[in-house]
Amino acid sequence: MERSVVVMLKGTDGKELAYKALEAMDAGTVISEKKRILVKPNITIMRTAAEGVTTDPNVIEGIIMFLRDNGVKEIAIGEGGGCDVTEAYRKLGFNDIAERHNVKLIDINRHEGVLIKVPNPHFISEFWIAKPVLDYDCIISAAKLKIHAGEWKVTLAMKNMMGLIARHKRGQIHREDRGIVDLLQIIKPDISVIDGIVGGEKHELTSIPVRMNLLIAGKDFVAVDAVSSATMGFSNEETPRHIRLAEEKGFGTSNLNKIRLIGDVKIEDVKKNFKRADI
Repeated sequence: MERSVVVMLKGTDGKELAYKALEAMDAGTVISEKKRILVKPNITIMRTAAEGVTTDPNVIEGIIMFLRDNGVKEIAIGEGGGCDVTEAYRKLGFNDIAERHNVKLIDINRHEGVLIKVPNPHFISEFWIAKPVLDYDCIISAAKLKIHAGEWKVTLAMKNMMGLIARHKRGQIHREDRGIVDLLQIIKPDISVIDGIVGGEKHELTSIPVRMNLLIAGKDFVAVDAVSSATMGFSNEETPRHIRLAEEKGFGTSNLNKIRLIGDVKIEDVKKNFKRADI
């Protein structure tokens, strides 16, 4: 079996990096049969990409441009962060992108959830998924390269899926990081893109910015999260529990030795030891 492929590119132009990464991973083969694609950024609170907290809007625009150039007609940006997402779309520049490319903006927090049972639950047996999410047949997780407090340790492509759960229904998975393997049975990224132009250390909300000039992407979200963790200084043995567990449950590869990196940099070229959360 061919090793999971992860793209790593160096640069500062999020739009260009995202487009090039999707080309390099041959993302067109993933989206060719998809009709409606949901792009999920990380907009946890009303802070900018330069502060190491939220996804760079330019990365989102690069993804959308690639999708349009590959014939995708129905595209939406959807997020359910802890702030007023509609206001964040406006203040952080997502409204402008949506207008330029005729893309729908969905504030997940303003929609009711649909209760979905997990087929073979391990830790959590059901989730309330925001109703609009179910209208899309492809999800692109466009997350941020940053540290997270508690058991999670990092917040990357997999954890980014939590923002698609209906508001006030996310508490259980916040407390139970292992439950991500149950959520992934219902909704999972078809493509993952990690904005590491400016990463965030110490905490997911009060991040200290770390200039990385990096973008990481791939089809295997477990591999993408493992590589992203490694660039923040996590060794193979330190790979966060939920990432290792996702591999154990068959979602992808977390062992760096089994991942094929392509692009213009290697992990050892860019790795920095991000300061971990205190709790």
